[in-house]
Amino acid sequence: MKFSRLVMTSVIVLASLLASSCSCSRKDDGSSDETSSQEAGDEEKDASIMSDKWEKINPEDLSMQPVKAFNKDWFALTVEASRNVNAMTISWGTIGELWNKPVVIVYVSSSRASKRMMDRASTFTISAFPESFRNRESLAYIGSHSFDDEPEKIKNSGLTFEKTPEGALTYKQASLVLQCKKIYSDDFKKNLMPSEIVKIYDNLGLHTFYIGEIISVWKRPEEGQ
Repeated sequence: MKFSRLVMTSVIVLASLLASSCSCSRKDDGSSDETSSQEAGDEEKDASIMSDKWEKINPEDLSMQPVKAFNKDWFALTVEASRNVNAMTISWGTIGELWNKPVVIVYVSSSRASKRMMDRASTFTISAFPESFRNRESLAYIGSHSFDDEPEKIKNSGLTFEKTPEGALTYKQASLVLQCKKIYSDDFKKNLMPSEIVKIYDNLGLHTFYIGEIISVWKRPEEGQ
């Protein structure tokens, strides 16, 4: 997928609102059932720098199916703020071009702990996982266990932190990480929504969208490639 510098090329992914369930108990807001939040401890501080198997690529050289990547395969949104680390699975998202910058847009409900973290943070990452890791228990785990009951749920999920050379957190199990700098955010406005969309929010907190400039992209070949 190539990014045009002339127009914003983005794909906004809406997960099926009538889907009965999925392995990570995703809500209608495209996020997982629960958010994982923990204070940055030795595990995060001691996370190793990604191995030389990772390759840094230009955002314009991204080759992917963005609709499928968000809706079917999922990303892990990871954010650090005020010495806390948060992670959640996401299935709504946008990748494209805006203001002459390559960008990622993520959507977080006001009911999520991740929103409070995203409001305070200046950077975030989204990580994708290889085919061999799909239908994966680890992302389902952070989507179905509460931090209130299990403060070390990220660790217990089996995901292992790894850092980009710039110091952003991703995971050893990931195959793609987009490191982003938050450049804009705003809340959805009910009065500007079509009536059929407003109904979605009868029992759901409104979303905030966060636009992140893609600072770096790291890709690792899947096993066997």
